Amino acid sequence: MSGGGRAHDVSFLNVLQYRKGHESKGGFPMKKIFGWFLALLLILGAGTVSMAADEQVMNRKLGYFDNTRTVLLLPALFGDGDYAASYVNREMNTIFRYPYYRKLDTEGYTGKAYSPSELPALAEQTGADIVVMPVISRWQQIIMHPMLFSDGDAFIETAARIDIYSYKKADGIVRDDKASYWKPEDESFVRNVYILDEMMRDIYETFPYRRVPTDIPSNLSGDTAPDRTPQASMNH
Repeated sequence: MSGGGRAHDVSFLNVLQYRKGHESKGGFPMKKIFGWFLALLLILGAGTVSMAADEQVMNRKLGYFDNTRTVLLLPALFGDGDYAASYVNREMNTIFRYPYYRKLDTEGYTGKAYSPSELPALAEQTGADIVVMPVISRWQQIIMHPMLFSDGDAFIETAARIDIYSYKKADGIVRDDKASYWKPEDESFVRNVYILDEMMRDIYETFPYRRVPTDIPSNLSGDTAPDRTPQASMNH
């Protein structure tokens, strides 16, 4: 080597011995870092499996099945239209019942006007797989009387809208299945139950839940195929 310096030959074995000694004195070898990362992944995965297992244990304790889904079914919100609210509540309770669904206690949630955007938070708070919130957005009926000296019958003008908001954890989407009704009819022919029957038929064309599930396989135990609920966002 020129310039008066002296070259030193360092063997590859000596380099390895130096690195090994350095790591043993407080260095951070890649093996340790990878080991910690792997351990973290295993802990997170175990937590998810544990939550699912806990839910299955609770289902069994209450006489349900491994694949029974928990539902937070909120009572229908309404301004006017208490009859319509009762009708919709009855329809929803007909769908969400044993053995495919386990309804959670709604105490503390009843009577509060939640916005659709709050449904994911409600699912997290309660541990519900599904949250359903029916809303009687409009229910108005005006009686129109015939003009003086007219022998015609009075008629009723009905303007109504029902929104059923729902959220499913597996999808992460808040959806709005809705129906509207507007029609003036002879007073003698108006039957609110017929109006609501028609509106619910419209809603059921898109509403993803049924008494026997169709959005997922209906087997109550064992593995289920991936969730196939149609992806839909709210319509305004």
